[in-house]
Amino acid sequence: MDTSLPPLGDQRHLFDIEDDVVFLNAASKSALLKASLEAGYKGVAAKGRPWAIDEAARYVQADDIRARFAALIGATGDDIAIHPAASYGIATAAKNLSARPGQRVLVIEGQFPSNVYAWQRLCERTGATLATVPWPEDGDWTAAVMAAIDDDVAIAALPPCHWTDGSLVDLSVIGPALKDAGAVFVVDATQWVGALPIDVAAIGADYLVCAAYKWLLGPYGLSFMYAAPKYQDGLPLEDHLFNHGGVASITGGLGYPEGFTEGARRYDAGEYLSLITLPMIQVALTQLVEWGPERISAAVAPITARIADGAASLGLEIAPKAFRTPHILGLRRPGGFPSDILARLEAENVFVSSRGGAVRVSPHLCNTLQDADTFLARIEKAIHNT
Repeated sequence: MDTSLPPLGDQRHLFDIEDDVVFLNAASKSALLKASLEAGYKGVAAKGRPWAIDEAARYVQADDIRARFAALIGATGDDIAIHPAASYGIATAAKNLSARPGQRVLVIEGQFPSNVYAWQRLCERTGATLATVPWPEDGDWTAAVMAAIDDDVAIAALPPCHWTDGSLVDLSVIGPALKDAGAVFVVDATQWVGALPIDVAAIGADYLVCAAYKWLLGPYGLSFMYAAPKYQDGLPLEDHLFNHGGVASITGGLGYPEGFTEGARRYDAGEYLSLITLPMIQVALTQLVEWGPERISAAVAPITARIADGAASLGLEIAPKAFRTPHILGLRRPGGFPSDILARLEAENVFVSSRGGAVRVSPHLCNTLQDADTFLARIEKAIHNT
């Protein structure tokens, strides 16, 4: 962390959130910055006057966005493709990978479906086996995954933390072990990038995907995929004008160039140059890079810590401290929560998620310690208001 920069204070004024709303749900869908909302409105208006659109500037904007996302993961803009969803990136990676009968594709129990289905299909077509690391009783996902790594692992498709409760999956330890085993490493970092630091080179990621609508503070319908340089000569999920030369290839006449656009751009989805979503994410990424993931995680950590302490006093179960992440906390209750727990909280203007049997709490810079205290008081009321 750059200690020369001051800690981040309350940034709630940058979001469109009413004073009486306790929104602790960034892991589901983050609130948009007011500036991103304004950029989206301008994008909608631009389509109303299409003759005034600067087409060349759209390519420049897309490349600026690639570079800004790349800065969050230790990559370059040439390594980044623009997609509509994380599942699109996972499918792209799976299309360009293979395995042999007897080899294994490694995932963890309860992994997000978008990072499981594609590997099931790959195993069906190759004869490989999908190997699921079971939920560790002690909460140590890192040790559990490390114990499953051997020379038979062809591909490991993993997240940096479990999406249901934020339990840590330490890729800085796991990644090098996978490289030593000769495995390809695919990372779904949707619940990480933008909130905490990550370096694709340090963890040895071959592919990394990240949807924009969570910790990137972006809109729906937008995601990014990193492809390591050695994987930038594969086949895209779809062929279209923009990954075969762009508009320039048809302005002087018709043709169908065989070559692909340079770098990971060959994997871009069709119609990726959105007048609406790209301006919105450009604003968000500019702000995230300015804040820095280190300062963001340092700012939200005391909020989840306060909730963790309070949850323990309410008899709720949480992951051991050594295996928790600072931005997502899963609360479980012996015997389970009331089936309408979310509705009870929403009636009190508290907004969280329920995932995998846990009440998942995920603050951002629009939250303060007072939000943590309010949440604790209202979940206690919700539990006992039977």
